[in-house]
Amino acid sequence: MGLLVILWNIIKVIGLIVLVVFLLLVLMMLLILFSPICYQIAGNDRESINGKFDVKWILGAIHAYGDYGKEGLRFSLRLFGLCIYGADKKQKKKKEKQKKEEYTQEDVMLSARSKEQDIVEQKQEENAEEVVEEKIKKETIQKTEQKVEQEQKTEKTIQQHSRQKLSDIEDIEKENKKESKKESKKEKKQKKRAKKAVKSKKTKQKRVKRDKKENKKKEKLKFYANYFWNMEDKKELVQGIVVFCKRMLKGVAPKHCCLKATVGTGNPALTGYVLAAVGALHMKFGKGLQVTGDFTQKVIKDVFLEIKGKIMLGYLLYAVLRLVLLKPVLQTIKVIWKGQGE
Repeated sequence: MGLLVILWNIIKVIGLIVLVVFLLLVLMMLLILFSPICYQIAGNDRESINGKFDVKWILGAIHAYGDYGKEGLRFSLRLFGLCIYGADKKQKKKKEKQKKEEYTQEDVMLSARSKEQDIVEQKQEENAEEVVEEKIKKETIQKTEQKVEQEQKTEKTIQQHSRQKLSDIEDIEKENKKESKKESKKEKKQKKRAKKAVKSKKTKQKRVKRDKKENKKKEKLKFYANYFWNMEDKKELVQGIVVFCKRMLKGVAPKHCCLKATVGTGNPALTGYVLAAVGALHMKFGKGLQVTGDFTQKVIKDVFLEIKGKIMLGYLLYAVLRLVLLKPVLQTIKVIWKGQGE
């Protein structure tokens, strides 16, 4: 009975751990799919082209932001409030360096004073050491001169013996080289012929492989073209793709858009068409669009742009699944997966 109770308790603990891990994974999936990616872009061209952008995801845990101006593009990335990459991290490093430099200047002043004292003490020690070193040098010079004389004598005897041996070896090597040259010429000719034969075989094999691949591609294209041409549910497939595109645009499109500008194309008729197109967009964005026309010149000035929106990954995944679950799409996926009905 005691063993059964212990086993039951172990199973309970393992079950709780598995349940907690599963719940955490589900929670992470829900956060990824249903926490919106909030984005915001703003810019103008009053003095020069300036702009800002800000992107937040998973309740601000992932935060990317930056700006563009005369200094160029500056970008920063934060995870759970900590700056991982970007301009903010570089600024922190610069401040830390400045603090270190301030501390080091104080240390230099203190070390300079202590160095002056050390230099005076070193000079006194060096004067005493120089006298001892001179005596040691004289003794070493005498010993080295004696060694050099002995070495010179031994070298002369060794050189005489080595010259005689070298002359004998050179004669033998000359005879061997003559024989090896004759053999090497024959071997080189044979190797060249073998290399040419191998290269020709390889080139033929490559050509055959290329031709096979090209023929397979052509056959696949013909097969897919015939399949789509003779497809029964063409209309349903086209309608599904159109609905999918609309859903994707709806999921990505900004909820708020503000644009103020004066536009001129240089052609009064064209500027009129542009203003008419902007008027049609008034239905979607309302007072946010304020575009005035300049019928005298070709110009774009006094631009102010602000865009805000949200992207829900769960909605985009829903749009993809709705497209994939259509009958004609499932059939085409099966056909592509199987190839040409093999």
